[in-house]
Amino acid sequence: MSLDLMSWAFKQDIEPPAKLVLLALADHANGQTGLCIPGQKALADQCSMSVRTVQRHLNTLESAGLIRREARMRGEGRGRTSDRYWLRDQGDTTGSAGPTRQTVTTNTTNQDDQHDTVVVAEPEENRKGNNTLAATPRQRKPDPLWDTMLAVCGIDGSTLTKTGRGQVNAALKELREIGATPADIESKAKAYRKTWPDVSLTPSALVKHWGSLAVKAAQVSRACECGQPLDKHADEIHDILMRGGL
Repeated sequence: MSLDLMSWAFKQDIEPPAKLVLLALADHANGQTGLCIPGQKALADQCSMSVRTVQRHLNTLESAGLIRREARMRGEGRGRTSDRYWLRDQGDTTGSAGPTRQTVTTNTTNQDDQHDTVVVAEPEENRKGNNTLAATPRQRKPDPLWDTMLAVCGIDGSTLTKTGRGQVNAALKELREIGATPADIESKAKAYRKTWPDVSLTPSALVKHWGSLAVKAAQVSRACECGQPLDKHADEIHDILMRGGL
């Protein structure tokens, strides 16, 4: 386990299930090279997920450039072997050949957890500082809920501190659990400002009053048979409208 890699994994802006898989990889990784070779069944048990779910999150991490994966060939007379993983900014950048290694076979009762013990020599390109993978910036995937929440609350994402990002993520986690959409956030934000015009709108405040704002929005949308919203109803205007005036 590498504390530096664990700290790096915690700082990544990704969905919590994928981050849990990344943390599990960091828990297995060599601190010098970033290499780990856990079986997918072992990762699934560690993360309390199914193997299929772990596979999906591994694909996400690889697409985001956070890990590099190398599939290993099935050895003669052996069962399925584990893939090799290099965490971003670490280890091998030499392509499919991988780093120089000495392999010692270790058999286990579960074929998914079967793996090799690997002694890794740092690639020459790394010692020269020619680390192509580390030089590639990671692009944040579009997140409509995140962008909408920052917009309605007037938050500049580039100035957010770690604590501020955590507060926004915590609020969005609750909204994702109830299936909220960007349109829902915009409508509730309008209802919030109408109800409390002198109170600042924050992500946590919006989530705290989410249920009551839904009730208020429903009340505002109700109308009398004359066409007036019930919260703005006036008897004089009601009588005129019902007689066909105005």
